[in-house]
Amino acid sequence: MKNILIFLAILFGIFIVVTLVVSAIFYPDNIAETAPDGGKKDLKTRFYKNDLANVAKAVSEIIPTLSTWGSSWKLTENKVEGNSAIIKAEVPVVFFTDDLEVKITKSENEGEVKVDVHSNSRVGKSDFGENRRHIVQILDAMDKKFGNP
Repeated sequence: MKNILIFLAILFGIFIVVTLVVSAIFYPDNIAETAPDGGKKDLKTRFYKNDLANVAKAVSEIIPTLSTWGSSWKLTENKVEGNSAIIKAEVPVVFFTDDLEVKITKSENEGEVKVDVHSNSRVGKSDFGENRRHIVQILDAMDKKFGNP
């Protein structure tokens, strides 16, 4: 019996080490964000032909309809001021919570808005790609609503 417990402890230790190595190699950070060129995680800034108030309202309505690991996202802030809007949400991930921020600004082109999204984990050094998945999920919902740019 003692040998079995030792074997299981060693096996568990190996599992933890392998998990940490994989996370450090394939998911070295716990932040994801859009960028004009897509950045290293291929998450492109979006431009939608619509006005700021409509896009901000739609994002605040979309957020509570999304879920991760069976738990719904929670809208925490919806601030529209002048030529920009910031919408924030808490995204549950099993035992943790990630923070997501959508920044909407008027584009240089008339009748168009620019949308950037940032998602980060509150704890830990690696997110196993979860923050990227949050951004893809909200961008997919916005693309369906406003048309893929």
